[in-house]
Amino acid sequence: MRNLVQIVKNHIRQSDAVVRMGGDEFLIILRGCSPEKAEEITRKILSDFEKSRFHPTFSYGVHPFTGSLNETLVKVDELMYRMKEGRKKGSA
Repeated sequence: MRNLVQIVKNHIRQSDAVVRMGGDEFLIILRGCSPEKAEEITRKILSDFEKSRFHPTFSYGVHPFTGSLNETLVKVDELMYRMKEGRKKGSA
């Protein structure tokens, strides 16, 4: 797990944050980052995960912080769930 967190930290700025939400779920806060740049960073993290010797699966959701923290977390969780379901069906 530490190696995977280090991969994430290699792609984010010091002003950003990685928060463990529980179990194997993490929230990456990219302050002042456009959704397009956040997607780019996420794809780079995913690429490095795939190159690692652990080969973990990686589901994510990218959403700007526009409302309350709870609303944003719910939206990101929905996006992550859709990606996870798509992978199970072979489309992601």
